[in-house]
Amino acid sequence: MDFSPLQVGYIASTVKPISVDAYAKTALELFERQPNLEAVALEENGEALGVISRKITENFFISATYRGYQKELKNFLIPFKGILESSAFISRVVDENIKIDQGKFPAWFMIRHNHQYLGIASLQYMLEYINTLRSQDMKSAGEIQKKMLEKSLRGNDKRFQLLFYNRMAYEIGGDYYHAFKYGDDRYLIACFDVSGKNIAGSMTTMVLGACFSTLEIFKYRAPPEKTTALINSLLKDITPLGYFVTAVLLYIDFSSGTLLIHNCGFSPVFIFKSRENAGVAYTVLNPTLPPLGIEDSLDLTNGQRIAISGGLRICTYSDGLTDMSNSSGERFGEERSKEFLKTMQSRPQAEIHKSLNREILQWLGNASLTDDLTLMDLRFG
Repeated sequence: MDFSPLQVGYIASTVKPISVDAYAKTALELFERQPNLEAVALEENGEALGVISRKITENFFISATYRGYQKELKNFLIPFKGILESSAFISRVVDENIKIDQGKFPAWFMIRHNHQYLGIASLQYMLEYINTLRSQDMKSAGEIQKKMLEKSLRGNDKRFQLLFYNRMAYEIGGDYYHAFKYGDDRYLIACFDVSGKNIAGSMTTMVLGACFSTLEIFKYRAPPEKTTALINSLLKDITPLGYFVTAVLLYIDFSSGTLLIHNCGFSPVFIFKSRENAGVAYTVLNPTLPPLGIEDSLDLTNGQRIAISGGLRICTYSDGLTDMSNSSGERFGEERSKEFLKTMQSRPQAEIHKSLNREILQWLGNASLTDDLTLMDLRFG
């Protein structure tokens, strides 16, 4: 009998039933021979009625006298909560029966195949099994998402250095970033933060990843305004009502020596410029456009354009950094985020990962990260 790992028949315990009229000693000896067996079905006149569990049996014989060994198993019967076909999907069975009043002991079901007894399975084990499968699926999805992020362009042009820092709150998340070259002397660097988290957020990031892969495959060359409009239209088409995506898109054009910023509801963009003997000077550019996926069209004349020069540094981060809360519920906040960016101005870009990891661990303490965190650091030589 071949069953999918998603079907009840796959996890059914197929041990042969014993008679409900047998003595309790029979069950005890069976459990002793099979240490992994949690329960066995009891039958009467060829019909399975329920189970006797290991826990009940062992608890009884801890205090029972020899006479107790002669007690019939019908005294310990736990009736089946229902009968399931072996082809039924475990997740559906769990969803439909999760509210069953299990009482003192787990709910047990008889599993049938071709209208005949196949085995037994408890609701508790089905729930544990489903959780294991879902955990494995989440891990695989996280690996796919990580690989997708790693495809982003890194350091292929000596005229600038680009670093992304990313830390997911869970196995998968709603932060996404990408950078690629389009045209002879142009680049697009983008960060996205999906309003939905975990699975909902990751599905949107997969769409974004597929979008950028398609643009690269077909050697996309459209101007910035058309590109941002295209991404907005895509997200408007696939994003459910109430969801949106904040984003910052940086369009580098070395031929004109300028950088165009489309900040669509993302965190502020920090512009650092080298100034000798004047400390750390920076400009903060706040969002000028609404989040993507909400409006049918955007007024892209609101982009912010700056000149590219040696020593120019551009930074931004998702709100997972500012919203990061310690065990006292205190947010990391905007000021601490700014101070961190300022301290990294005089340090090599390669130190950001180590420094930010240390900052996060010190701030969180025993608390957990509850939102994805992405930081982008772009430096021109």
